Amino acid sequence: MKNFIVGSIALYCFGMMVYAIWSYLAFVGLEKRDWVGSLAYIPHGVRVMAMCYFGYRSIPALYAIEITGPMMVYPEQYFDVWPFASIASLLSVVAACEIVKWSFSNTKGTIFMPINFTNYRSLVLVIVLSGLLNAISSNLVTSYLAGVDLSVTVIARFFIGDVIGASVLVLFLSALFTTLRVNRLLVSDKL
Repeated sequence: MKNFIVGSIALYCFGMMVYAIWSYLAFVGLEKRDWVGSLAYIPHGVRVMAMCYFGYRSIPALYAIEITGPMMVYPEQYFDVWPFASIASLLSVVAACEIVKWSFSNTKGTIFMPINFTNYRSLVLVIVLSGLLNAISSNLVTSYLAGVDLSVTVIARFFIGDVIGASVLVLFLSALFTTLRVNRLLVSDKL
């Protein structure tokens, strides 16, 4: 229980830090563009990595990040249906992880071995699949509950933003931890 609480607090702090960095990059000069949003939604990478590496234990912290992060960043943009769209976003990552786990369980020699996401191919598959599911599900929820028009360009922009943002976060963390390990600033052999 203590590890769950400490892990949730650490994940929440990391997620809020990512939201703060992303908001600075995304919303500076927003009035110069004719659309709202980002083509590199980095907080999606927090969802993907937390679900892949920490599993279902990360859902409470991820939901807290999904509710408080956007309210901190840009409270005028996120409206009453955002908690429901956040649930759809989290469920899309859960569904993508489960689909990837299920698809690799049918491969010869892996039926009894659980997938552990140390292979980047499965992580990339989760990023792409969750980006697609998130783009569709969160926009469907928002259009149904708030009466917002649903268009293919918005879904495509959500998909591209989720995939690029999650990929940027994964590549940044990979380069950071590789550098720390090479310079012997990180002494764990498990990373």
